[in-house]
Amino acid sequence: MENGEHEHYEFGKGEGVKMMEGIHVKKRDLWLLAGGALGALAALGLGKISGKVRPSAVSAVREGYAFKEWLAGKAEKVKEDVEDIVAEGVHQYQKDLAATAETVKREKDILEKIEKVVEEKLSKMKPEQEEV
Repeated sequence: MENGEHEHYEFGKGEGVKMMEGIHVKKRDLWLLAGGALGALAALGLGKISGKVRPSAVSAVREGYAFKEWLAGKAEKVKEDVEDIVAEGVHQYQKDLAATAETVKREKDILEKIEKVVEEKLSKMKPEQEEV
């Protein structure tokens, strides 16, 4: 070893890692460093082209927002239509129920009238049968 450099081996998980004293660089650290560098370059590049990209980005956001508003309007209309359909269905059900109740009441009244007429006829027929 030259110039006071010391070489040592660190053992962990079955493999030896050759390192120079004071420098501990692992593969994961290199990837993090590369990712940071790419991020910095992207930020610098975006700053330079932001004048050209900004109008397009603003336009895309505007169109996206317009679409969201259109979709929300359509959803509100559908919601109102569904509420109207449900209200109309409930009204018709209650109307049918009332009509059915009215029909049952009329049928009951008719049956009672028929029963009275039959009883009157039977009561008139009994005295005639007793006379014979």
